[in-house]
Amino acid sequence: MFTTTASAPRAAANSQPMPLMQQDDFVPVPAPPRARRMLVDEKRVVSGYQLVPSVAAPKTAGACFDDAGTARSAESATRLAKPTFIRCTCRDLMNGQLDKLDPKTVVLEIRDGADSDPGGPEGGGGLDEAVLKEARAKGFKLAFDARLLKKEYAGFVSLASYIILEMGVMKLDRAAALARGIRSSTRAVPMAAQVRTSAEYETLADAGVQMFEGHWYAQPPVRTDKSIQLSYAGLIKLLNMVMREADSTEIEELLKHEPTLAYKLLRHINSVGFGSNIEITSFRHAVLTVGLKKLFRWTALLITNTPPGSVAPAAGTRAIVRGRLMELLALETMPTADADLAFVTGMFSMLDVLLGMPLEDALALVNLPKAVTDAILSGDGPFAQYLAIAKACEHTDEALLEILSVRNRIASSHMIDTHLQALAWAEQFGH
Repeated sequence: MFTTTASAPRAAANSQPMPLMQQDDFVPVPAPPRARRMLVDEKRVVSGYQLVPSVAAPKTAGACFDDAGTARSAESATRLAKPTFIRCTCRDLMNGQLDKLDPKTVVLEIRDGADSDPGGPEGGGGLDEAVLKEARAKGFKLAFDARLLKKEYAGFVSLASYIILEMGVMKLDRAAALARGIRSSTRAVPMAAQVRTSAEYETLADAGVQMFEGHWYAQPPVRTDKSIQLSYAGLIKLLNMVMREADSTEIEELLKHEPTLAYKLLRHINSVGFGSNIEITSFRHAVLTVGLKKLFRWTALLITNTPPGSVAPAAGTRAIVRGRLMELLALETMPTADADLAFVTGMFSMLDVLLGMPLEDALALVNLPKAVTDAILSGDGPFAQYLAIAKACEHTDEALLEILSVRNRIASSHMIDTHLQALAWAEQFGH
């Protein structure tokens, strides 16, 4: 049923790789959109994003806040309902930049000026109290790193909405102690960056950290969790029925014995919708309305929408974003049916995390087209390049994105912007 007709992807319009320039040839160009990392709360649900500074940005300026990039950052942030943390310095905020940003969608992540020091003329390591108070008066929340807890910064603590603990340079016990201190003596929310393991997350959450950045929740399981597989048994059986185009009577018989699954499926189908005037009342109705291919996609989405307790909801969100990004890129060069398979490839590339078992074993549970499994397991086939791009966007790997840009003749800025579109799409479905 599900076969791919995709050939080698064509170069997308306006996606030619830029030629390398010599330093003397440089001319200012509009700043590209910046990649975003997901932030999760203490329940491991996506709660915001962190705009990642370019490694090529000048060290003496706010890395996400150059004049050309501010408007782009502001525009892109408004496409997301959840807040985006944008790194800047007080100097960046002195030039009317606040007027370009929306306090409902932006948190200002304040960094010291790289050319200042705590004893400098601006005081507080480049922090300007008047500028920061103006930002707060305009409704912006401010985030600072843990250096704010030093004596020379004490006067600024009351302005902080978030205090960031950088786990890449901080020992776990020290970070936990700081988090407890932040909770007990300030109004700020402790936030941990670069969280690497579940043990770190659990220790920090117990200490009062309420926001986390890191990829620990999307790591493959160390050992198989059979309880997760049991919770998904009916859903996997339904996926395989749809895949082999089983008779609708047979599928409805399964759903009669899986009332919770039937309810979730119909609720999900109606939420993604056919318009306000049409309500799908049965699986047979859904088959007649859109066909089995779309139903397979929506049934697959239930795996990411209903993770059991041991699976982070953010892992399901990442799977959806990965699939949507791949679908959007594939639509530029492939038929719609193949783009649907690109979506499934992205989601099922995280099936090991979602099902709590090794990836090859997880994929063996569902009868998938070879093009899908080849992309996931061996990096081959028409969907492999899109999967590589999706993973690079997730990890905000600028160097790898540039390599993939040249290899696939897709501008890295287009990859990042497509990732942003996928994040916004996932938010529409409660992720």
